[in-house]
Amino acid sequence: MSAVATPQDRTLSVPPGKIVKTGYVHVFNVELACRERMAVGDVAGAFQKLICLGDHSPWLPPNGYWLDNGKFRIVDGRHEWVASVMLGKDYMLVAWLADQD
Repeated sequence: MSAVATPQDRTLSVPPGKIVKTGYVHVFNVELACRERMAVGDVAGAFQKLICLGDHSPWLPPNGYWLDNGKFRIVDGRHEWVASVMLGKDYMLVAWLADQD
């Protein structure tokens, strides 16, 4: 088994009583929390990272939360979403907080 550590600026704060869940979501079942203009270089960096990963998914994944309409809203990771769509990927790994069972 091998592990690769890469620095990320993405953070997900986990409050007491919550757990982090991950799963795959269809790229067109996603909404972006921030719809402001993106830097082309940031999208290009995410695109290159996904190309290097092949069919694997990055860790830490984009994170957000589920909406009542069944869509996933990305709070952090919109560049990876754009890159996934550009690469023709159907699904992407995401993370969200849930209550402990």
